[in-house]
Amino acid sequence: MISSRARVVEIEEVAERCFYLLLEEKTLAAKSCPGQFIHMRITDNFFPFLRRPFSIAGTFPEKGLLWIIFRLSGAGTKILSRIRRGEEIECLGPLGNGFNLRKSTGLAVLLGGGAGIAPLLFLAKTLQESQKQVALYYGASRAAELIPVQQFLPRGVEVNLATEDGSCGFKGLVTDLLESRLQKELLPGEIFACGPRKMMQSLAIICRSKKIPAQFSLEERMACGIGACQGCAVEIKAGEKRTVFKRVCRDGPVFDSCEVVW
Repeated sequence: MISSRARVVEIEEVAERCFYLLLEEKTLAAKSCPGQFIHMRITDNFFPFLRRPFSIAGTFPEKGLLWIIFRLSGAGTKILSRIRRGEEIECLGPLGNGFNLRKSTGLAVLLGGGAGIAPLLFLAKTLQESQKQVALYYGASRAAELIPVQQFLPRGVEVNLATEDGSCGFKGLVTDLLESRLQKELLPGEIFACGPRKMMQSLAIICRSKKIPAQFSLEERMACGIGACQGCAVEIKAGEKRTVFKRVCRDGPVFDSCEVVW
């Protein structure tokens, strides 16, 4: 973990209220892994007071670059969307524990909802570089909210889209699309997911019923990003009858789906 200042190389709105931000910071680009995040101080003054966490969506280590995807959701991201090329942002990272890829075998299915697609783009690239077969399932409310994932994915990744209003791809929830494929021919070796809690809860039920191992990157509000404030704690199973609380920022954000108490 380092504290540094990253230079803005590019910022672009790639979907409705959703932005791509490319940063230059050599150490972060070299050390980041899929599933980790950075904690950014949006301005050099005290508004907004708290840093904001952003999943790392990809890196170009040889160029010292990394990038994030963020959606407008409040004052902090609104300010961030107005940043200009050449400006600098204070970053803390890389933080958290990323996806465990050592045990991944067979087809890797990645499922993302909304801005939760970000860490999965990084993961898809990493899996492809390891000669893994990858299928991405990505959903949003409507077509305008879908980022152009093909623009950020390596060749060979199968892309399956879903929108709740049917304006692009499958009509319905992305979990419904995945479940329909599982009832037919789809046989994942493992599932990796990130998105809204309700989506993750539904997916956990599917994975449990189909006995498919899964890793979930959880989205929680994080004040400190290093585990001190305990504000992002979630309930985790610790045996058949016992549970404990773990910090998403320090112990996660990635957990086995069967561990999380929904």
